[in-house]
Amino acid sequence: MDALAVEDLRLNKFFKNIDFDSLLFNRIDGNICMLQQGELLYREGEMNHSIFLIVRGEINSIPSQFNSNNNSVIYSENDFFGASEYLSNLPRGESAIAIRDTYLIELPKDAIADLIKQSDEILSTIYNVQKESNNILEQIPNETIITENANEVSAVEQELDSESISNKNEEITKDKINVQPTVIENITTPDEEKKEIEEETPKSYHTGMTFEQLDRINKAAHLVNSNVKIDDVLRNIIDVSVSICEADRGTLYLVDKSRNELWSKILQGNEPRKITLKIGDGFAGWAAANKDVVNVEDASLDERFNDAFDRSSGYTTKSVLCFPVKNKNDVVVSVIQLLNSKNGSFTKLDENFLYALSTNVALALQNADLVEQLLKTERISSLGKMANFLIEDIKKPILVSKRYAEHLKKKELSADVVNVIDMLLDQLNNIADLVQSTSNYSEGKSILQSDSVNLNEALEEFVDRVDSYVQSMQCKIIKSYDTDIEITLDTKEFYQGFKHLIKNACEAMPNGGEIALSTKNNGNQISIIIKDEGTGIPAGFSEKIFEPFMSYGKKSGTGLGLSVTKKIVEEHNGSISASNNVDRGSTIVITLPLTK
Repeated sequence: MDALAVEDLRLNKFFKNIDFDSLLFNRIDGNICMLQQGELLYREGEMNHSIFLIVRGEINSIPSQFNSNNNSVIYSENDFFGASEYLSNLPRGESAIAIRDTYLIELPKDAIADLIKQSDEILSTIYNVQKESNNILEQIPNETIITENANEVSAVEQELDSESISNKNEEITKDKINVQPTVIENITTPDEEKKEIEEETPKSYHTGMTFEQLDRINKAAHLVNSNVKIDDVLRNIIDVSVSICEADRGTLYLVDKSRNELWSKILQGNEPRKITLKIGDGFAGWAAANKDVVNVEDASLDERFNDAFDRSSGYTTKSVLCFPVKNKNDVVVSVIQLLNSKNGSFTKLDENFLYALSTNVALALQNADLVEQLLKTERISSLGKMANFLIEDIKKPILVSKRYAEHLKKKELSADVVNVIDMLLDQLNNIADLVQSTSNYSEGKSILQSDSVNLNEALEEFVDRVDSYVQSMQCKIIKSYDTDIEITLDTKEFYQGFKHLIKNACEAMPNGGEIALSTKNNGNQISIIIKDEGTGIPAGFSEKIFEPFMSYGKKSGTGLGLSVTKKIVEEHNGSISASNNVDRGSTIVITLPLTK
């Protein structure tokens, strides 16, 4: 065996109470195994008489019955496992899967025999580990190994005493390992146990998982954790859940505690649409509120069922399975809702599938959210540094330029020259305001200097200020205002957002076109509507266009204009949304509260 591999085994429990340096490893043939997280080492039923020694990582030994009456065992650094099968000459009674990247060394039967020849203590260690495992199993409630005579158990234990070990060592000195399996009579077989359970509770489900099913869970967990982008993570989670439970369709609801609601996205045509549900309402809301599974065979017979979706879509919901996903603090973070099992109804096994997957789902959601927040923070931080740099570098030349322009205005100049100077001053002020707004956005702070203004008059002023740009893009603004109203605005800040929206509308119409600007009084709110005839918003981007640095399809621009606009609107206690028109182009709607 390689010298480095030998040194890695020095602290392993397999060599406990042994003079490690006295062992000769040059004739020992050990196999080095490197496993990635989720990779299978061996499966239940394999005949593989060897013992595995872990150097780094963790292995989960999963018994054949994956339910509350059977416990899996986790082996970590410097543990060894596989002793029971080695001693009994029986097939593997469990499957072994790496739960993180693992480095271990496999000692086959010949290698173990050679080591035992060198030190009898190794065999004692193997037997002691098997006894400890048996003692742990005896403490597990509802165990499946049952004996009618306690003397038989005692006889088994006596076989493991020092005299028995001595006899075994004599056999090993003849270069043979011939340990016969211990036979315990009156063992209840899995089939007999299943039959007894079914006789006692005829309506209960058999919830054991086969290795193939465990392998599906393992692959599903890999897929769930294969992405860090939140949209990809959400899609993978529901695709995996629908697949392993053989459902017709599914929805993943995320919990928003601050709003006391669940939310998700569904496709309406080719356009994603956000849907919300109050915690406690419907099957998913009930699962989130009660931290419990909902499994119904016929939704129409349950009072929690809301048939609004069926009525609007023509879909018929029969069986429903809602599973609450909890984080490490036992807080529900999402609910997986599956509809219409292809087998007629969802079983307890389907619930176990989702339970086995739920830990990975919770971690995937947490990781995706952390990555999202980290990227957003990093981008905004970089933007802040850039904005501060620009402010410091261009403040002085802007101020100097303004003073020169103001000085020229005092001279006796023609009306045309004065008009040019006024436009120059206006542009200089715009640059200063734009940089300041960007800086405020990046720092997450701004101080509004709001006044009560007439909205129609304010919009007229905004239109006049952008008119030269609009004409240069061969566009035209068509105005249609509702009745005059008073509204509280910081006109300086709000104009920056308005300008970004008009600029985006013009850029969406490279060959020119009309921009419809209108207002609508909704009683206690006023809506400002900007509608263009451009290329429209790409599918799935209706909400994303307000995210920082999102400039889909643009040849120029930083992707900050709509982000800054959204922040300005929200600071005025308003909201902004975007949607595609039925025929052509897109519509932006700003909703603001009226002055009380």
